[in-house]
Amino acid sequence: MIEQLIMNDPFINYLGIKVRILGDGKAEATVDFKKELMRSGDIMNGGAIASLIDTAGGTAVLTLSKSNQVTVNLNLNFLKAIDNGPVKAVAEVTKPGNRIFYVDVKVYDGKSNLCAHATGVWYAFR
Repeated sequence: MIEQLIMNDPFINYLGIKVRILGDGKAEATVDFKKELMRSGDIMNGGAIASLIDTAGGTAVLTLSKSNQVTVNLNLNFLKAIDNGPVKAVAEVTKPGNRIFYVDVKVYDGKSNLCAHATGVWYAFR
């Protein structure tokens, strides 16, 4: 059900993001390193990275909330330029609530280098 909800999202499909449930409160999102997601300098665009993080975090929340959700806040630190793939965001809910969920997300390039770290807050509709 969750994978189908995510995969029916037109924006996620447009970017080519794939999701995988890792367990309750845990998910990963991956995307190929491709020209359409790059910026000058042959590195991945920060907005594409943020979208990958948002998808992974939202999916992790969905594993617990079982209802649709939206991002309330996203704090993102870029640690290393991404110049290879596939790119993977691994998300874990660190504090679940009734409607508010806190999530930690780490982004890795295709060589398993940590390239970005984000913390965020999601609101689940009930």
